[in-house]
Amino acid sequence: MRRARRSRFFTATLLAVAIFGAGCAANDQPPPAAPDSGKQPKLLSNLNDVVATPVNPFAINQVPERGEGMLVDHGPVTAGPRPYETDPGISRVVGNESNPGTVRLLNAKAAKFGNFAGVILDRIYARLIQAERTEEISRTRLPTEIKAVVITAILDKKGKLTELILEQHSGKAKIDQMMLDVCRKSIWYENPPVEALSADGTYQLTIRLKLENYASMDETHWSFTTDLGLGIV
Repeated sequence: MRRARRSRFFTATLLAVAIFGAGCAANDQPPPAAPDSGKQPKLLSNLNDVVATPVNPFAINQVPERGEGMLVDHGPVTAGPRPYETDPGISRVVGNESNPGTVRLLNAKAAKFGNFAGVILDRIYARLIQAERTEEISRTRLPTEIKAVVITAILDKKGKLTELILEQHSGKAKIDQMMLDVCRKSIWYENPPVEALSADGTYQLTIRLKLENYASMDETHWSFTTDLGLGIV
């Protein structure tokens, strides 16, 4: 009787190990690469007060003319905080060991109006971290070739957001949509500096996000490396 019980227990154990091994093998498959969808139109976010206007399609790998001068990295990421006002292009470390992150002002105009740009940038980052921890986003395995999301935000003279334009797709639609939603909820400014207006009488911001998987405790939920920048046109 004891031998029969041992045999049944040994057989059940081998079966459980085999099933577990098969599951691990399936989970070890690399994620599919993001499809290259070719030319894509610029996309406007769903803002109630935005009037839809026709835009020209552009290639996904092109740097948009509007933000062209802001998308160049200015050297390696540095360790330790630095004031926005004096260091355009220099990263400021804002993450932690579990969720490493950096923020930066991308051009001299953003640094000149460091309080204006910095307040908006920090507000975007705070809401972005919340979004990254949601169930939908934290379960996302990003492709290794993912690009930066580049968004142009337009504010009126009173500092109210009126338009969001997706200038460059990341290659992962849910990340693009997440960032549009974060910007829609984060970008506003009371009494913005008049000197920061663009030539057309609006405030034009370029927001750039590069997101990468960082670590996972269960191979299902992920934390991310976040690199976020903001420039003023």
